[in-house]
Amino acid sequence: MTTPILHHYPPSLFSEKIRTLFGYLGVEWQSVIIAPIMPRPHLMPLSGGYRKTPILQIGANIYCDTEIICRRLAALASGQTLYANGFAAERVARWADTELFRTVVALNFRPEAIVAQMSQMSQADLEAFQKDRAELSAGTPIVTVDPASAEADFCGLLESLEASLKGQFLFGSNPSIADFSLYHCLWFVAGNEANKSLFEPWAEVKGYLARMQAFGHGTYSEIDAETALKVGSEMEPVRPANARVDAHLCGFSVGNAVTVAPNDYGRIPVAGELVSLCDDEVAIERVDDVAGRVMVHFPNIGFEVKAGA
Repeated sequence: MTTPILHHYPPSLFSEKIRTLFGYLGVEWQSVIIAPIMPRPHLMPLSGGYRKTPILQIGANIYCDTEIICRRLAALASGQTLYANGFAAERVARWADTELFRTVVALNFRPEAIVAQMSQMSQADLEAFQKDRAELSAGTPIVTVDPASAEADFCGLLESLEASLKGQFLFGSNPSIADFSLYHCLWFVAGNEANKSLFEPWAEVKGYLARMQAFGHGTYSEIDAETALKVGSEMEPVRPANARVDAHLCGFSVGNAVTVAPNDYGRIPVAGELVSLCDDEVAIERVDDVAGRVMVHFPNIGFEVKAGA
């Protein structure tokens, strides 16, 4: 099996979701540390311009967004018990990755949290980071929750979670996909010096966080971005086993020129030829001057597919 490569940076909360999933699944992986801001000259040829973090690479197959990354890793590791609770766990996971994500980002954008988070950055680095995030959002704000009310919302969640944790994990004695989505949001808040005290009253929640952190990040080795690009350029992409275009989802056909982009922020379209469009995956094939022929995969939910290159 081709070793999975994760393109990420340490403070990225969605990256922590995948790093912890590697630890739980026991999948050996390779780590490419990318810059938190653009440019990323060795990654863009692989992703086709997709800018959110993390990105998973398996040979010449590129997976964008943690929803599709989690499904791919679960399939690789025969870890389908992650989805054993079906619709309920997947809905909780999606809620955590969207609504709860917006709350915790707002919480970390309170003035005291920004000071704690950015205290080790130079003024030039801080200005570059702010400029990069403004370009990423392109007029669509990433923070859509009032920072002043985010603390109350989050404390209400902790109180509910404290009362609801009857087993080791959300749905019992084994973790589900919902646990990894909830965990990375809690991890993001707990890692900020200005916010970590919010967890003090909640013993069950702290125990839950400790159990998730105990999975670690598994076994991995560091490689550089140039090596990862070389891996992608020297391999051929593998079509999804169930590749198809479901007629009820769109009027497209296999081979149509399309673009795929997130529907919230970072709406940078990735262009290619349609390979698959079904309930849980969109896959397109593209040819890059540097990376060669690659296949880029997205989840169906949360992304827009449009005609044209």
